Amino acid sequence: MLATMLAAAAIAGVYVVLVARHLHKATAADRPHRRLANAERAATARLLHGDLDRRGYRAELEMLAALDAVDRPLVVPAPEY
Repeated sequence: MLATMLAAAAIAGVYVVLVARHLHKATAADRPHRRLANAERAATARLLHGDLDRRGYRAELEMLAALDAVDRPLVVPAPEY
């Protein structure tokens, strides 16, 4: 019974480490799309607080969209006939 408990604890420990590594990779701040999301979040907050008007907000989001298009271009597959 002790061996079963130790094996279950070891498996649970490995699982926790793997989940933590996955979460760390998924939320890494150095990834371009995370930086863009943070910039978009900041622009939205500035808009809601009145520090940015609609025109400035739209210009910022257009700039962020252009940067995102360079970092992660949208690839549309050709239609199959």
